[in-house]
Amino acid sequence: MSGKEEGKIVLTGLLKEYRGFFTRVMESGDEDRIRLAAVFNDWIGDSMKEATDAAEKAFLLRSIFAIAKRLLESRLSDDRLSKIILIISNLRSRQDSQDALFNAEYLKLQLFEDCGLDSGEIDWELVDKYLEHWAEASSKDEIDITYYKRNEDGKIVADNSRIAEAGPAFFKHCSAECVEWFYSMMLRPIDYTPDSLAELDNVIDTYWPKELFKDVDIEDEKNIYGTILLRLVLMTGSFFGEVLVRNLKGKWEKAEPSGWSILLGDSRIDVFRTAEESLRGPSRFYDAFKLAEKISISGV
Repeated sequence: MSGKEEGKIVLTGLLKEYRGFFTRVMESGDEDRIRLAAVFNDWIGDSMKEATDAAEKAFLLRSIFAIAKRLLESRLSDDRLSKIILIISNLRSRQDSQDALFNAEYLKLQLFEDCGLDSGEIDWELVDKYLEHWAEASSKDEIDITYYKRNEDGKIVADNSRIAEAGPAFFKHCSAECVEWFYSMMLRPIDYTPDSLAELDNVIDTYWPKELFKDVDIEDEKNIYGTILLRLVLMTGSFFGEVLVRNLKGKWEKAEPSGWSILLGDSRIDVFRTAEESLRGPSRFYDAFKLAEKISISGV
């Protein structure tokens, strides 16, 4: 079966699930959730028109639908949903679909990862802090993405370590994005075990539209596909790195000019190169882990 045929099959399944979900929301009688669903429905419709083939349509539909589903199924109150409607509308009016998608995913990650929006102990004060920030930031041409945390005194403060510069704190955040990506896409959850890397391989080889990124220059900031590829390399490479840290006692270390990698004994594992190669060709995270495991055991 060709990649195009697989893309059409995946897209057909996604469209069926998407239509069923939005129909249930529209029939719920919840006016604020219906309004938010309508905003996402318009966004998905416009994205389908802009996409060039079934693989790209499936990628965009899965991404936008995942954000919508998580938010619509959450315990957000009507006033908070109204703020999200404002934020999404602002993002879409000021940015192209891809940039708006990236920023909406950042907001979703903050609400669910930082605030525990789908947990039993939601930090509602932190939820409101993020929504206030995004309501203001999304009204500007340049989006200022800010992260918050609670300090030792329990006060909400800016978490500058996650975005100041590349390093272990930033990579842990990127790996959390990868875990959240799986969860929000309704894929089999990943949990930093070696077997999770096999699942990552399976998802990339099954769903990722590699033909769109095979020859993309990852350093070309003007090419939206280069931006997408860079983001996925950071997410999946960081996740791979954290699996090595947690299972093989690897350490993040920076070496010039190659940049950050995982140190195992005297050997370096270039996790981001593995990620880029896996997103351009056959995914090999699990095989790379098994090789790293042999290096760790032998002490080479």
